[in-house]
Amino acid sequence: MKRFNFSMLVLLIIALVVPNAVFAANEAGSAVEVRLKVGSPTVKINGSALTVQAPYEASGTTMVPLSVITKAFGATLKLQDNKIITLNYNQKKVVVTIGSKTVQVNDTNKTVAVAPVIVKGTTMVPVRVIVEAFGAAIGKDAATKEIVIKGTRASSSSSANNGGGINTDAGKTKVGDSYLGWSMNYPPGLALVGQNDDGTFVIWGDTKSGNSIVVWTMQNVGGLTSDEVREKIVDMFGTDEVVVDKRTIQVGDYSAEKVVSRSKSKNLMFEYRGILKDQTLYIVASGITGSERAVLDPYQALLDSFTPSFDKADKAVKDITKVVDGLLTFQDKDYGLTVKLPSGWYRDSDSNNPFFFSKDGVLEFSITSLAKDDTQEKWLARSKERVHNDFSPSYLRNETTSELTLQDGKAHVLSYEYSYDKKKWYHANEVFLVVGQYRYQLIFQYDTSLGAKGEVLFLQTMATVDIDIAFVEREFGLIEEEDETKTVTKKSNKYGYSIDLPAFWNGEETDFESEAIVYSNYLGFLVGQVYEDFTLSDFNYGIQEIIKKDSGNTLVSNTSITIGGSAGQKIVVQYADEDGTPTTDTLYFVEHKGNVIAFFFTYEDAHMSEATIKQLDAIVASVKLF
Repeated sequence: MKRFNFSMLVLLIIALVVPNAVFAANEAGSAVEVRLKVGSPTVKINGSALTVQAPYEASGTTMVPLSVITKAFGATLKLQDNKIITLNYNQKKVVVTIGSKTVQVNDTNKTVAVAPVIVKGTTMVPVRVIVEAFGAAIGKDAATKEIVIKGTRASSSSSANNGGGINTDAGKTKVGDSYLGWSMNYPPGLALVGQNDDGTFVIWGDTKSGNSIVVWTMQNVGGLTSDEVREKIVDMFGTDEVVVDKRTIQVGDYSAEKVVSRSKSKNLMFEYRGILKDQTLYIVASGITGSERAVLDPYQALLDSFTPSFDKADKAVKDITKVVDGLLTFQDKDYGLTVKLPSGWYRDSDSNNPFFFSKDGVLEFSITSLAKDDTQEKWLARSKERVHNDFSPSYLRNETTSELTLQDGKAHVLSYEYSYDKKKWYHANEVFLVVGQYRYQLIFQYDTSLGAKGEVLFLQTMATVDIDIAFVEREFGLIEEEDETKTVTKKSNKYGYSIDLPAFWNGEETDFESEAIVYSNYLGFLVGQVYEDFTLSDFNYGIQEIIKKDSGNTLVSNTSITIGGSAGQKIVVQYADEDGTPTTDTLYFVEHKGNVIAFFFTYEDAHMSEATIKQLDAIVASVKLF
């Protein structure tokens, strides 16, 4: 489970604060002019001056407080996973991520020179890409040396959209989660600004005051002592929080562990309460702007209202559960994908493509363009060949093909089981669907110990898959399939060699003028190393001595070969890695210009197929010495 840093969440909210009085006269659709200078903390918005974190320039990019942009233009925002900020302005959507140079403008990725960062509690962003996405003009006043931004304030319908709140007019005075089993009074004056996929983390906040309320739910934590509950609370702390109060309190029919902290460098106070019921730990917390404990007092009644139960008969409670009939609905708008999975599944927010996982299995989704003359049947045939190339025969079994009807058409399914140690086996279902000009692939994998339940889960999940075909056809361009036959020549002038590597391999250490290079792919990895002032015979002897020292190593072969026209050596060693997985190291080395040039390929035995061995030999056969 991901750890959430509460103080960072509050800082992100505070980072968006600009005194509201500056904008009191700005009506929807009215003209906006922003004037600022690099290095100056004074910003003028429609002539009104305010003090902010000073804009600065980095790599030719002007970085400004995000709050200046959002408040000046009336853009709404939503915070996700502590770092992803979505801005909505009229029909435009801009997504920035703290620490990432990728900015998404209306579902199109743009790369900026400098990533958004938090400086002294303020979110600083590259100004040009955002304001230009809003249709504003940005330039420079030659006389005053000010950067000038001119645009219009968002329409009222845009600025009114808070990204998800509770309709208090419907008589809802409480909020809770029927599946996770908690409820509380609705936080007054705060909007629901963030909720993760399964609802185990919820945050309400106010960009004006910087105040926040958060509820965490941790399931299956076991029986915790009071000290252990307090340790869980401290895990939520930011790096500069100091405990000023820690005790057990009684609230109604239940006890809670209370921890109060103060931020040493930010103007913030926090109160956390941990409530353990059965094996579920609830933590409700307030983060309030101020440096004295008294600022927490107005929120005591709200925290006291929290209860580890949900009364479905209470019509005053707004149910914000993400779990309906035991299923979570995941939507990936970037890919037009909607799928329902059981509670306990999670989305990997760091994955480029939609990726979901649980203790029971994983689900992947990808889109590629349909090449000329390609068909779903040909795609299936190539995929079967790939599986056989990727796995050694003894690590692959029970391969079948079938058809499956999805909501968006009839798909082909390639099913097989594979293992890395011949003890634990996994079942994979690769689903291939062609609609229009695009190919859609879903890969659903689970542990075979699930038995028939695994296949039932697969079929139930596939029945919920809904792809927005029209969105993909409209928004996606050409997405070519990765050509795994293409190679690229890498050259070292210093050590006098070149080698042809598959173009799709990922380079992690790519400076061929250095002693070491590292490349990886989805099956294994390569380490290239130059050993200066070594002879072939000395290096061969040394390697064999290292192999002998570990009784777990098995020397499979040691043969003389030719590399780049010179005498070389190939050594194959088998062993079990730290997880006990059978693994093979294949080492090729040659002496050249008084040095030994060595290439180490490490692959699990499951992937040491005939095709893999041929590929490694072919890569080394491409070596040229000069």
